[in-house]
Amino acid sequence: MWELMAIPIVTSAAALWFGKNTSSEEHQTVQRIFEQYHICIKEGKNNRYPQLVRECKSTKQIKLIYRTSLALEEKILRTLQQILSVTLDQEVNVSFKKWLIIEISKSKMPSYVAYQDVPYRKGWVVPLGKNRQGWHFHHFDHTPHTTISGTTRFGKTVMMKVMMTYLIEHHPRDAQFIIIDLKGGLEFDRYKNLQQVKRIASNPIEALYALKQVQKDMNERMALFKRQGWSNIVDTPLSQRLFVLIDEAAQLTPEKFMEKEEKKTLTQCQSILSEIARLGGALGVRLVYGTQYPTSNVLNGSIKQNADLKISFRLGSDYASKVALDAYGAETLPSDIKGRALIKTHEVKEVQVPYLNHEEIWKRIGGYEIAKQTVMPNETGEDYVHLG
Repeated sequence: MWELMAIPIVTSAAALWFGKNTSSEEHQTVQRIFEQYHICIKEGKNNRYPQLVRECKSTKQIKLIYRTSLALEEKILRTLQQILSVTLDQEVNVSFKKWLIIEISKSKMPSYVAYQDVPYRKGWVVPLGKNRQGWHFHHFDHTPHTTISGTTRFGKTVMMKVMMTYLIEHHPRDAQFIIIDLKGGLEFDRYKNLQQVKRIASNPIEALYALKQVQKDMNERMALFKRQGWSNIVDTPLSQRLFVLIDEAAQLTPEKFMEKEEKKTLTQCQSILSEIARLGGALGVRLVYGTQYPTSNVLNGSIKQNADLKISFRLGSDYASKVALDAYGAETLPSDIKGRALIKTHEVKEVQVPYLNHEEIWKRIGGYEIAKQTVMPNETGEDYVHLG
């Protein structure tokens, strides 16, 4: 078994002990870390450490490739990455793909990225952030649903606003939004009169009403698809997409102490959200599901398994990171850099999410504000604008 013995929180003292210039060869520093923290396989009284088989250098990075007898556990990889980043005072990525691969970048990860610097991309895409390799985008027609996790004030809601703004800027006639803002409407209520925003719900009762309208539209659209012989919206002439944004999904989780009716309301909300996650993608509905508290109750299996893009800002524990990403690492994101996130599809990448405040949002999309008549929720759905 691989061992990772007595690894403390990395301190400046540890960085000084190894030193950025301790060795002229980066792999010698890495070898010292292997030995210092017992990253090895026990064979009787002997320790077998990873063996360097190749060192690749370019103007952008140094890649060290090691042969190992057994794969390192994911948690060990993330901890090793953190130690190396501090020790070398450089950006480091550690991965295992048959070989143990350590990539040491010669450029720095940006600690701030402005939304105005985001480049244009065609299609139903949104910017996820920038790192040493450049900009990273997500295409909703390729992967319809996403989850966003993160401790409060680290960038989760800003990420949702970035998505909303970019989509409205580039698809003003075709992007539609149902926003469930369970922070009492404090974050998104100011955007309720945008023509692209069809409804904002700020409590569970309003959320259930809005979700029932989405469910009704999905059923109608499914009947249309059957009549036309369609199976996926990307293969149809329909141009509109409906984005269902949930800001603080933990508020939709039933608890034991709740009254029967409240539990019933929340259970219905969860049921419809699961249906959206299972069936909505092919019908043009895209779910963006955000929470501060990524537990198995909040991120239920249907939503998590159907959201192939997972985004996480800093979280308080490795357990929360594992639930949010199916990977460790969000608990080690820097606490002094807002907007730093991990994104995961088939692999985990670290990015700096572009920052966007309300003033800039309004400069960009405030021109789409229209007068709307206030309609109280009812079961007719008359105030709901259908897709396409």
